[in-house]
Amino acid sequence: PSGELDIWREVTPALGGRNVTLFWKHADSFRANGGSISYEVTWENLEDGSKSESISFSSVYNRTRIFLDNHSYRITVKAKNNVNYSLPSVLIIPRSAGNNRHLLCLFLGTEELKEEQVNGMDDGIFLSWEPRPMYDSYIVDWCNFPRLQPCDLQWKRFGPNTSSALISSAAFVPGVRYNFHIYGSVANRPSLLEKKTGYFRELPPVFDPVVEKIELTFNAVTLSWDSYPTNESQCGFIRGYHVYLSPLQEDCNLEGSKKHVLQDDSVLCKYTIENPEEKRYTVKHLLSNTKYKLVVKAYSGGGETPIVNFIYVDTPLNSNMLYLLVLLVIVPSLAAALCCWKMKRVKECCCPIIPSPNKSQVLSFKEFKIGSEKILKISDCIPEMLAVDNTKAEAQKL
Repeated sequence: PSGELDIWREVTPALGGRNVTLFWKHADSFRANGGSISYEVTWENLEDGSKSESISFSSVYNRTRIFLDNHSYRITVKAKNNVNYSLPSVLIIPRSAGNNRHLLCLFLGTEELKEEQVNGMDDGIFLSWEPRPMYDSYIVDWCNFPRLQPCDLQWKRFGPNTSSALISSAAFVPGVRYNFHIYGSVANRPSLLEKKTGYFRELPPVFDPVVEKIELTFNAVTLSWDSYPTNESQCGFIRGYHVYLSPLQEDCNLEGSKKHVLQDDSVLCKYTIENPEEKRYTVKHLLSNTKYKLVVKAYSGGGETPIVNFIYVDTPLNSNMLYLLVLLVIVPSLAAALCCWKMKRVKECCCPIIPSPNKSQVLSFKEFKIGSEKILKISDCIPEMLAVDNTKAEAQKL
């Protein structure tokens, strides 16, 4: 066979070493030049000089998994027909840090690298990376079916002057998140440089956030949905949330909101939360003692699902208004009722029609008493009129 095989690997930690899954496929320059093809995989320890090991596979295989300890290894894959071998394809697996998890993560290229979001296009998913002059090639790998095991690992190689690529695959479907790893390779030693994640096309979130806590005051409502996931289980990147609210019997027009018209022409107040990690929101300026309907929706690059179900809440009566009502209405009313009820007695006490010595408040003092009798000095009074009570009982008493 002429040319070389294109080989790649997937490394996962294992007790006492690593599991290395090897993949191979025919490069563009490869020619079988014969009818019967087989593959031979060889690995050798680069540190202790031990004897190499090898295994052969028929043409129906394109992968195998081998266990390696924590030493560095050189892996060689060759194609063979009835005449001879192809040129060897070589891959170096660096030394592992063993049980030191932090160093092992560095070796596997999973530490200190954040995933950058990328956007899908009509023909695939566009990736770009920062070129580094020390690498002689770049490799991009991904899984065609990331939700399955095995995930059908794929990879593409690019020259040293390439810094972007449009990754296309017939397996790409809308609503599935694909993770891409970009490696730089020098002397057959790959190093992870960047991680990208994106969708061929984003779809609306599968389900709405579940409001787990509602806090009500007479003029505000606070909603919490702490357990809503934003990971690869979603059909798009969660960009934020919308809170919709309206009084039950009328349209909504609250300060700080935008109008959202439903298909039945009813109007909701719409509030936008642009941070997907923010899972708590307070709607203010509500009316007290009023029934409201509300809903929380997550939105992605693919939009959001239609509004179907609402949550219903009742704001309590404003206690301040109740106190004001008591002070301005109830207290004066009680005072007026009490005055009306005691009006006759108050009038007789303060302004009697005919003054009576026995009822006089003045005669309650000691100087107006002789023994147990109350007296009123005539000399102290200048009467304008004298009325004589000539009833028999009073006359006899006098």
